[in-house]
Amino acid sequence: MKSLRKTGCILALAVALVPTVLRASDITYTVDEIIGSGSATGTITTDGAIGLLGTSDIVDWNLILNDGSNSTFNLQGPASGNNSQDLITGSDLSASATQLVFDFSSGDGGFFLLENSMIGDTGPFICYTGDLCSMFPTAGISLATQDGESDTIGVALSDPTVIGSVDSTTPEPSSLLLFGTGLAILSGTLRRKLTRKSQLKP
Repeated sequence: MKSLRKTGCILALAVALVPTVLRASDITYTVDEIIGSGSATGTITTDGAIGLLGTSDIVDWNLILNDGSNSTFNLQGPASGNNSQDLITGSDLSASATQLVFDFSSGDGGFFLLENSMIGDTGPFICYTGDLCSMFPTAGISLATQDGESDTIGVALSDPTVIGSVDSTTPEPSSLLLFGTGLAILSGTLRRKLTRKSQLKP
């Protein structure tokens, strides 16, 4: 009876841990943007949230900004070098399991900004905006690779755009598989104990 209670406690603990195990894993989106004569390439990583995103949902990024005239800058998030910050306003940035999307036509004037140094400085940046972003006062994408924004370039957009996507060949996280295996083992152990108990009864 004691071992049966112990097994029951283990199963109860496993069930209690389900929300933790099923917590979304970070999602890394590959970015390959052409912005006028320039470009932005690299990755943006979220905390796995699906739907509208806020500033805290962006956990890392590593983007090479190029203004098209051989001037480049590498924006790096907290885990990649930590030389820049992110800021999201409005309800324009959203994520699915496979895509990171900015909706320029939402009409709330929000933006998604990754900027070197402090937000609001004139350091290198990339900005997606439905209203105004630095020296490019229209809906679209703009970037600058130098401090002072003298090289700011941008393109106007009015439709939702895919900022980044997940490589379809990337394997899914194995958390669920491990959890399922653990439950199967616990279930088998419990079944064997119950069978043994019933066989021992006179």
